[in-house]
Amino acid sequence: MSVELVTQPAPSAARATLRGPVALRALAGAFAHLGDFDRFVGGLQAALDQADWFGRVRLQLGGPAAGSDLESGELVLPLPENGAAQDWIRATGRGESRMFGAEDLHLLAALADFLAAVLGRAREWRETERQRRLFELLLNQAPVGIVLFNADRSLAAANDLARRWLGDGSDLWAAVKAASATPGAGEPAPQACFHVRSEGRLVFGELRPAPAQLGGSGECVAVMSDLSADQARLLDALRRETYRCQWQHARLALVILEAPVAAGGLLQRLPELRTALPEVVAGPYDASRIGLLFPNRGRAAAAAQLRRLPLLQSAPPARAGIAELGREAGDPEGLLHAALAGLRPYAEAFRPSVLLHDDNPAVNDALSYVLGADFRIVKSTDLGATRQLLQSQVFDGLITEIELRGGSGLELARQAREWQPEMSIFYTTISELPSGALNEPGMGDAIVFQKPFDIRSLVKTVRDRIGA
Repeated sequence: MSVELVTQPAPSAARATLRGPVALRALAGAFAHLGDFDRFVGGLQAALDQADWFGRVRLQLGGPAAGSDLESGELVLPLPENGAAQDWIRATGRGESRMFGAEDLHLLAALADFLAAVLGRAREWRETERQRRLFELLLNQAPVGIVLFNADRSLAAANDLARRWLGDGSDLWAAVKAASATPGAGEPAPQACFHVRSEGRLVFGELRPAPAQLGGSGECVAVMSDLSADQARLLDALRRETYRCQWQHARLALVILEAPVAAGGLLQRLPELRTALPEVVAGPYDASRIGLLFPNRGRAAAAAQLRRLPLLQSAPPARAGIAELGREAGDPEGLLHAALAGLRPYAEAFRPSVLLHDDNPAVNDALSYVLGADFRIVKSTDLGATRQLLQSQVFDGLITEIELRGGSGLELARQAREWQPEMSIFYTTISELPSGALNEPGMGDAIVFQKPFDIRSLVKTVRDRIGA
């Protein structure tokens, strides 16, 4: 490529071949540093130095108005930007003794317009970059990780904490998308949660649409917090309480609650759960699961308390798992593994269960029919099988006939209480109880239903006692 400049209109005028490719490559090199104003201006000056349009062309940015230090044969033009001339372009001839011609003035004026435009954009870029860096400096004062994304999911700003937790890569949106628990390969939901394991830490994040004052037209903000300390407190309490309860022969239950990682999920409800259950140790296991540790309580008492909790009744988690020390495991790791392995739909996990024992199968069937809507029912007519069930499964209640043909219902209840102390006991009888019968060992706080049953009273009594 060559560019020719005719400096004299006469036919005999000399022609000078300009190094167009060299100048254009130098301009391209300058634009590569558009984000760095000083390097960009330096690149422009280098491009002007390599173009032999004039003897010498130099930029004068800011400072006093040109004119006081004019050299002989030098032409000065302002670079207007927004109607104000604060920059100047100064050019000298090629060395031959001649006046500047009209073509020189046209070329110099066009060059001035071009330089004014690109310098104006570079200044805007510099101001934008300065504001972005100032904004990130402010974001770095926050104790949480913060990332702002533009509508096209390009990075608008991020603090150092967020960059480190997301891997310090160039594409932070890809890191958020990979960490999101949203099923499938699609984009994370407008309000989604995610968690990442970074530097041995559990980091929980929420993705939300940007507030109106930050744009609000497709922009979004990811805020991340370090949950490692809360998670460590939960696991430390699990180890500590396991050994304490083993030493004191006390009961201990661990409950894991799981819900999809969506805004307003379980982690956001932890403060409310801690307030409602002050004696319980509650903390995060990961972004979608929390753990509840019930010292001095078995699984039946823990499940009953959670069933009665209005906070979980109004918005129950998706799944739950429960394990009891000594029954499912004898160490902290085993207890945690058992609770996680036992995750089931929430209603199923905490559905109360009742064991029915009567010599007459028809009685068991009748009780199963009226209680089956609220309880998981297990029926037995054999004392040996009933004892095996009591040792292998956890029940919230036992309903047994007092006068059994093959044994005593009172004795069966005493054995049941030994194996499962939190179990509620209900007796049935066809005859009038002798005076003082309620003081017999094993009766305790048991409730007696007289045959034939008052169905409504029976169902209400069992539900109220067990907490269904």
